[in-house]
Amino acid sequence: MITSTKINLLLLPLFVSILLVTAGKLKVGSKIDSVFYTLLSPISLPVSSLRLYTEKKYSFIKNFSVFEKQNREQKNQLARLISENEYLKQSIVDKKILDNLKNSFRSLVPVRLVGSSGKFVVSSSLPLTNVLPGQPLVSGNILLGTVKEIKNNTATITPLNSEKSPVFPTRTANGQKGLYKFENNRPEIVDVPSQSPIVLGDFVLTEPGELFPGNLIVGKTIRLITVSQEPLQKAELELYDTLDSSPDNLAIITQP
Repeated sequence: MITSTKINLLLLPLFVSILLVTAGKLKVGSKIDSVFYTLLSPISLPVSSLRLYTEKKYSFIKNFSVFEKQNREQKNQLARLISENEYLKQSIVDKKILDNLKNSFRSLVPVRLVGSSGKFVVSSSLPLTNVLPGQPLVSGNILLGTVKEIKNNTATITPLNSEKSPVFPTRTANGQKGLYKFENNRPEIVDVPSQSPIVLGDFVLTEPGELFPGNLIVGKTIRLITVSQEPLQKAELELYDTLDSSPDNLAIITQP
């Protein structure tokens, strides 16, 4: 009886071993794995996705300081490129102005408008060492104002439509001579002898002087202010152009 019990205990492990070997030969292992994978996938897939997401976030946080440094370097490089590009563009514009006006004036400095909020300021890619107060600012052959003061590489401009604009000699296209003056909040040609009546719609140009070249266009007459019997006439002008309109191709004439 005892011997029979021992034999039964030995047969059970042997049977299990034979069953496992048989199952292996019958290639049911892959099916069992598939069953286990199907049963566990609702748990394993979210856990795997969460682990992948966490690893990505950790990698991003780890490299954030590197990204920030690279971004700053790229911004600085972009700023340098923008500045260099603007300087080159202005240099090209300055050269074009010089080429276009070199036959009209002996010497000039191309400039660009950099401030217009109650105060007109111009700068240049060229030095302003030869610029003096009182010299004219032009756009082509159109007079826009005069230099007030020079500081560093900028010049403050007094526009023609300012009470502080200087008085200078002018003439009309028909030959009447007078003076340009801005008063009563309007541009005028004044002190024109009555022997030569002012013609409305006539262009007004500069007379040559120490700082001013001749034939710069100022504007045209639009209204007589005095009557023909007065010894000296004056008329209101419409300026041909103003700095308020931000004109292009600006230059200061340093030698008429």
